[in-house]
Amino acid sequence: GFSLWLKFCVESSVRLRVQKDGKLTMAGITPEAVDAMFPRVNGELHPMTSQLRDYVTAGDSTRYDQLGKDMVRLNVSSNLLIQKWHDICFARCTRIIEVKHRLHRHGGAIVDFMELYLRRGGDTIFLHDDNLTLEDYGADNGMELYFKDNDPHSLAKNGGLEDVSLVQKYEISEEDYEKREKTLRNYVKKQREQDPNFRLFANRPKDLPGQEGAPERPATPENVGELYAIGARCQVGPGDRRGAVGYVGPVEGTDGTWIGVALDEPQGLNDGTKNGKHYFDCTGNKYGCFSRPENVEVGDFPERDPFACLDEEDEI
Repeated sequence: GFSLWLKFCVESSVRLRVQKDGKLTMAGITPEAVDAMFPRVNGELHPMTSQLRDYVTAGDSTRYDQLGKDMVRLNVSSNLLIQKWHDICFARCTRIIEVKHRLHRHGGAIVDFMELYLRRGGDTIFLHDDNLTLEDYGADNGMELYFKDNDPHSLAKNGGLEDVSLVQKYEISEEDYEKREKTLRNYVKKQREQDPNFRLFANRPKDLPGQEGAPERPATPENVGELYAIGARCQVGPGDRRGAVGYVGPVEGTDGTWIGVALDEPQGLNDGTKNGKHYFDCTGNKYGCFSRPENVEVGDFPERDPFACLDEEDEI
C-alpha cells in the first residue's frame, strides 16, 4: 500500500518535492507518471498527495536549524539542463573556482566555460572572481546558484545529458539475426524440424481457470448477496487491497459471480466499468476491481493510515 511505498521512499532516499501548485515530483519519475499515480479528486489534491506534501514539507521552517554556521545550503540550476539540485551543502569559505569544479561533477560543464551567478532573491550577481568565496558574495541558505555553460560543444546541449531518445539503440538486420545460432527463433526452428507440432509453452502448468486439469473454483454461496453486502468493508487478494463492496453479480462477457470493490488506493484495473458497462462508482481510474468471492474477505478492514509504519519516536 501507500505506507509501504512511502517507507521505501524514505529508506531509499528518494528525492521528493512538492511544488507551490501542490504537484508532487520524484527523482526518476516523470511528473505525468506522478499525476497518474495520484490524480486530483473533484479538483482538489489527492488525499495521499496532500498527506505526502505535509510529510515532505513538515520540517521546512526548521530545515536550517541544525546546520553549522559555517555551512550553507543552496539550490542549483543551469541554462542547459532541465534538472535542478536542491539544498546542496557548501562551506561558506568555499572559493568560486572550487564551486565550479564541484558543479562540473553534477552537470558536466567544463570549468573554463562556466559562468556562475548567485540569485539572492532581490537581485542576481555575477560571481566573476574565482578566488573569492561564497561568503564574500553574501551567499545564504535558500539562495540559488545558476551556472551558465558557454561551451559550444557541451554534451548538455539539446538534451544531450537528459534526453534518452537521443541515445543510439542497438539494431540488427534480419540477415545478421538469422546467422546467429543461439537465438530463440533458431531454437524453435530446430525443435519443429523434429516435431512439427512443437509449441514453446506446451509444458507450462495447466492451473489457470478454464484449462484442462485446472482445479475447480469453490461454489458461489447462495446467500452471496448477504455475505458481500453493498458498502461492506473488505480486503481483496492478492495484495491485501482494502476497500468497500460496490457490486455483486455477473459481469457481461464472463461466467459466474463477481464482487466489484471500490478500492481505497489506485491498485485496481478499472473505475467500476467493464467492457463499456458501468457497474459501480469509485474514486477514479484504477480504484475499481472485480474479483471472485473466494478472493474477497469481508470484515473489519478500515482504511490504512499511510503513516502507521512510522515509529512514535520519529515525530514529537
